Amino acid sequence: MNTAEQSKTLSLMMLTQRIILALAFIFLALGETLHLNAFVQNAIDIGLPFARILCTAAVIITFIAALFIILGLFFRTSSIVMAVLTLFSGFFFFAGSFNKVNIVGTLFALALLAGFIINGAGKWSLDSYLKKKRERENKRILFR
Repeated sequence: MNTAEQSKTLSLMMLTQRIILALAFIFLALGETLHLNAFVQNAIDIGLPFARILCTAAVIITFIAALFIILGLFFRTSSIVMAVLTLFSGFFFFAGSFNKVNIVGTLFALALLAGFIINGAGKWSLDSYLKKKRERENKRILFR
């Protein structure tokens, strides 16, 4: 396999990884939206202050950040936001809970998001496209 094929394969893998993880977060946000009252009541029962506002904001932020991750737009920022939100919700909602599925799911999401933050979105992303476009425009300005 030559370098060009390896680059395409890596770009495809990064795109696939972005889509799969972001879809998981989108399904999570949609589920919380459909059952927002139960989600808020759960937060109230746990003792979260301003539960309605924070839960609604969490759902909206999760959905928007997941869309940005799929598109590869503001990728690292979106990944950091999702990591903080995942860490907060994992700590707050699962504190004292020894449900292995929840804890492992939270740690798995954090591990993938940490990889996103380190590696970036890859070549097949809007961030990469916009970066190349800016570089072309800057070259045109410099060489006039």
